[in-house]
Amino acid sequence: MNRESGKTVQSKNIMISKGLHSTLQLLAKRLLRKAEKAEPAVTEDMRGIERMGACLIGLKYRIKSFQSLSQKIYREAKAAGVSLKEVASRITDVLRYTVVAVPTRYAHLVTKAITYLEARGYAVVEFHNAWGGRFYQGVNVHFVSPEGMRVEVQFHTPQSFAIKQASHEVYEIRRSASATPEEIERAVQKSLRYNAMVLPPKGAERIAWPLVA
Repeated sequence: MNRESGKTVQSKNIMISKGLHSTLQLLAKRLLRKAEKAEPAVTEDMRGIERMGACLIGLKYRIKSFQSLSQKIYREAKAAGVSLKEVASRITDVLRYTVVAVPTRYAHLVTKAITYLEARGYAVVEFHNAWGGRFYQGVNVHFVSPEGMRVEVQFHTPQSFAIKQASHEVYEIRRSASATPEEIERAVQKSLRYNAMVLPPKGAERIAWPLVA
């Protein structure tokens, strides 16, 4: 990441130059303004998925907080050795939603929901089915809305969502730059034990996009 000289400021135990801090704040504020403008229409479309028989969980957290967003931009820029602006341009989860469906309806609902959003003008830019993997269990889809807003949607069962929430602390340790190798290894082992408890719903591992005719 490019460095700027000058005084430093502290942000959530991170010391960065005053110039970089100002840039970071500006980028985060721009992303949040765009998300706030797009949110009402996107949330209404997400309500359409809810009417299919799913639940929207954690709706009050649908817009990422300024602090969380700023930290993510800085952390990823530092890790990749690129500019803050470059990282900010590819952030996908400023506006994000969690959809929870019961196991018996899960596989059908995920494909139905994506089809529904595409019909409303959303474009799928990234699809990831993590069912059967070692850690996180679920389906994550990144969309671009008709107005050009990037939106992340996570699809869970009640159990996979509960495990995700319960394992959040060890997830943070695994990606922490200040954690020791021993702490990271313990966190990895805990994550593996957490996710081994998740029962995949029928057909979940076969969910793919685009749909195969």
